[in-house]
Amino acid sequence: MVKYYVFSGLFALVMVGVAAQLIHNRRQRRRARAAKPKAEPAVAHATGPAARPAASPTEAPFDPEATRIHFRPAPANGHAAPPTRVEAPLPKGAIAKLVCVGGHLKGQSFPVTDAGITVGRDPQSTIVLTDHRVSHQHARLDIVDRKVVLHDLDSTNGTFLNAHLSALVHEVVLCPDDTIFFGGHGGDQFRFVVH
Repeated sequence: MVKYYVFSGLFALVMVGVAAQLIHNRRQRRRARAAKPKAEPAVAHATGPAARPAASPTEAPFDPEATRIHFRPAPANGHAAPPTRVEAPLPKGAIAKLVCVGGHLKGQSFPVTDAGITVGRDPQSTIVLTDHRVSHQHARLDIVDRKVVLHDLDSTNGTFLNAHLSALVHEVVLCPDDTIFFGGHGGDQFRFVVH
């Protein structure tokens, strides 16, 4: 009988904690919505050290521990237009690679070959991710006209570039130091590096 009371008491404490956390999260979302600017860019723009806009004072800082799941909306007429980018060809003899800077593959690098590389949960992928938000065949990187092009393969949760976590990328030419998120942030995070 004592076990029953102890279990019931612990269960009640857990439920009170869950309810308090839900109320706290709801209040934070309301505050964020009230402070959020009305218009957001629909497409990621040119990035790079000189082209990155400064974070606004109302913008929440990047939290690598947070989980945000994005569900790809059905495009009205085909895929979204590719973002405007400053495209520069790879220097001769340069090696392009993806370096994992966060997640279970942290520290590993994957060179982009002429044959291209694939990303997904498929064991045959060049970069195999275990995150459930990543599609079986999520994305592909190819070298086209001495430029590295990232293609999203119609993944469920999308591919995101740099800090533009509300803009899905379908096809984009990568620039050095671009950060790539597959399926949303909070999982494996990759940086595009050219040596």
